[in-house]
Amino acid sequence: MRHLFPLLLILMSLTACGPSKHIMHVDMRYPSKSGVDLAGKMPSVVYLESDDEAATTFNEGMATSFAAVLEADLGTGEGSVGVFKMLKQPDVDYSTNEALLDLMVDTDADVIFLFDQVQLKEPEAGSVSAMIPFTMKLYCLDGMDKEEKVKTFAGSSRAMPDGKDAGRTVAESFKSKWKTEPYSLTFYDTEKWYLALDKAESYDWKGAMDQWFTLLETNDLMKRSCAEYNIAVACYMLGDYALAEQWLDLSDSDNKLPNISDSLRKRIDSRK
Repeated sequence: MRHLFPLLLILMSLTACGPSKHIMHVDMRYPSKSGVDLAGKMPSVVYLESDDEAATTFNEGMATSFAAVLEADLGTGEGSVGVFKMLKQPDVDYSTNEALLDLMVDTDADVIFLFDQVQLKEPEAGSVSAMIPFTMKLYCLDGMDKEEKVKTFAGSSRAMPDGKDAGRTVAESFKSKWKTEPYSLTFYDTEKWYLALDKAESYDWKGAMDQWFTLLETNDLMKRSCAEYNIAVACYMLGDYALAEQWLDLSDSDNKLPNISDSLRKRIDSRK
């Protein structure tokens, strides 16, 4: 989630003395077009050295610039994505789970990217361009993905000899997608409920949860259901989808909120 879009506040009275609905438009992070979801995970990058010095230089540049793009996209800071080099072992199949799991443990990462030895080709005869043709192969394993399958990405193109522009181009496929979505919160016309909304509007979801927790101590099932539903939304925003589902279950059992409960549940299910 990022905070690029202004909030849109719509107050809709549900009943004369019942709750009202507050709609926030939030920019949400989704997996990249590669299908790899790096949200909340720490990746590392490994590249294989080659007997060809030019190929190793290219692979190093590709790996380091790839890591820099991931750092910027994840907002984790320069140097947060480790880049490691290693000699290729002839008896190791780097496209297997076993090989990449070992590298994941060695680099203390949640997701491992491995750039195989790059293949550089001679420029076409008569070419005056500084760009050189290359063929690359990239393996990826997400240790937090329930499928735990190695994904292979390969391709051929042309790039500068240092490989950096090639790495930036490859990384574009792994940058998060963003989508602006409306999310509903519920509230009553009292100071405590407004205080919680103020926290939510500032994207202080933990602070908002603290306020909603204080509103659970009531025998009014509708008010308790509204607080539980709001806590479920906050858990969802914080990426704890299992806990969000538990709070939504509590809300539904106390007094299910029409429409908005089903909408949130669909979103939770899609993140499982």
